[in-house]
Amino acid sequence: MRIDWPTFAVKPSSIISALCYSIFRLEPYRSCPYGCVYCYASWYRSPHPVAGRRLVKQWRRLAEQLGRAGVPPPYFRLSTLAEPFQNAEAERRFSLEIMRAAYENKVPLVVNTKSIMLGNPPWLDALLKLAEEGLVLVQVSVAALDEKLAHRLEPSAPPPSSRLALAEELGEHGVPVVARVQPLIPGIEDEQVETARSALEHGCRGVIVEPLRETVEGLAEVASALGVRADEYVGLYRWEPYSPKSTALLRPGVHWRARMLDRLRREIGSRGVVTVCKDGFWPDFARYGHDCCQAWHMAARYSLRKTVFEHLLKPGQPPPNVHLLDERDYEAFPRPVRRGLKLHHNKLCRVLESGELLARLIGVPR
Repeated sequence: MRIDWPTFAVKPSSIISALCYSIFRLEPYRSCPYGCVYCYASWYRSPHPVAGRRLVKQWRRLAEQLGRAGVPPPYFRLSTLAEPFQNAEAERRFSLEIMRAAYENKVPLVVNTKSIMLGNPPWLDALLKLAEEGLVLVQVSVAALDEKLAHRLEPSAPPPSSRLALAEELGEHGVPVVARVQPLIPGIEDEQVETARSALEHGCRGVIVEPLRETVEGLAEVASALGVRADEYVGLYRWEPYSPKSTALLRPGVHWRARMLDRLRREIGSRGVVTVCKDGFWPDFARYGHDCCQAWHMAARYSLRKTVFEHLLKPGQPPPNVHLLDERDYEAFPRPVRRGLKLHHNKLCRVLESGELLARLIGVPR
């Protein structure tokens, strides 16, 4: 059975390859029931994704190979595009089988969810086994604390209060939990700072944020959910291209991002670690081995790829459970992981050679 690298690795790009530590993913579902107005899946999902039972079968084989690699495995994200714990999960249990295979082969997982199913058996049982071995970090995603606003942004997702209650419950069970307060949306700054503060009060060990990225059409939908006119919303925050090579996706301008991230750091940074996802102009948010997914909260030993920060900054020592990968380490891994690492490394090298790309990725606001 051939396992192709795109099944388990994010496609290389200037932004991902330069800034992202977590390039490996597990996507058991091709669609999501929550209907979030800012959903990213339609842009990034492969036209022919491997999912469901076939993915589980391939994952089990890959996990077995990783367990024999002789180098600590990288962590895999479950998942990046669609909710991994859906109503269908009660019958198909794809994510449950993924978690069990990870436990059996000692492959760490970062679990990203809006669902509250993890609080129930058998998913909770599998999660607790992973936690006992230090093999899991749960990221509970919540964009807004206000339930009416949350319903407009994420119409079919569980209430934010239920998600934060799950975070607190898992923390009491000894499961490391962080909050993903994302996307950061212009116009609801106060609400999202309060959401981050509440997540820490519910036992989350840290907060991950990521500024909104959207098409012009998508921004109109976000504006509608916020109750403002689309033309006013688009013109208000100096939106800029997200990618150096395309203007199709926009993100808030660098000055708004700087102000929002600085506010989060000042107002909640003393209570828990704040990291920013895929935004390189804020290098003090990146610390050696302390990737934006906050995987260091896991106790198990795992491998981490180098990003632009390790090449340009002079960081200190990584956490003791983190093995920072060198190119020679790649050969120890099975082909899908080895291939993914090499492709992202090659793209990273091209970014490092381009002064223009570097300026766009890690420039600071003026």
